[in-house]
Amino acid sequence: MVAREEVLDDLGIDEREEAKEEEIKAKEMIGRDDILKKDVFTRVRKNIGFILTGQRAIGKTEVLKWAYENYEGDKLYLSCNDTYGEIIKSIAKKQGITLNRKTLSELEKEIMKGKKITLFVDDFEALKPKLAVLLTSWNVWNTMYIAGVEPFREEAKKITWGKNKIKILPIALEKRRELARHIREKIGTMISEDVIANDCKGIPGRAWAIAKGEYVREDKEHVEGEEINISWVLMFVLVGAMLIRYIGMGMGEKDLYILGGIFVAFGFLFKMLVREVGGR
Repeated sequence: MVAREEVLDDLGIDEREEAKEEEIKAKEMIGRDDILKKDVFTRVRKNIGFILTGQRAIGKTEVLKWAYENYEGDKLYLSCNDTYGEIIKSIAKKQGITLNRKTLSELEKEIMKGKKITLFVDDFEALKPKLAVLLTSWNVWNTMYIAGVEPFREEAKKITWGKNKIKILPIALEKRRELARHIREKIGTMISEDVIANDCKGIPGRAWAIAKGEYVREDKEHVEGEEINISWVLMFVLVGAMLIRYIGMGMGEKDLYILGGIFVAFGFLFKMLVREVGGR
């Protein structure tokens, strides 16, 4: 029995594409001038692909949209969260291929023979095996710009190999108040500028969420560059080691005494190591 394959047509494609073009217009970005000018713009102008990485809500999507807007040439913006059929249809439409009740298999063959188009691929962490096969072949003769949260799946290695990685970091301290002011002007929030600037930790997505009054969990992904307080852990380790040491002394147990001394030494060495690494 032959499996039923999806048959595609042009119905509603133009309307969806127009709506999508509106969605992918980049917002005004604060505190990203350096990375846009030095890392992104030069590669976009020279048609050199790259990968934007960084934690969630850091602003990868907006930077990718900015790159898309400033790219001169045939281009298509897509998300790995889109269905495989939607992606195939979008590429075919961009190449000028009419669907005419064609199956996915037929369109796959046609788009591989079609004209070159630069792809801007967002949400790369959601890449699925079937799309990975398509993009691996596409990557051989087309430029690709990618954004996503690492680690990527194993099938992505052939796509990412050789591409420059641009890591998006939290917005600098001196720019966070400007970001907060911009957001307050845009949405008219009652949340103060100080609260947004201080609590966002340089993460644009977090700043917007705070301004909208949305609940932001404090146990979410750790902000890169933020100091982790482990002093209480060290305190318990050292107190435990000292207890073992003195119990050993009181009981006359040489092994416990030696073990406690080893733990004390280890605790101090670990403290020095953390201080050294944290100071870099």
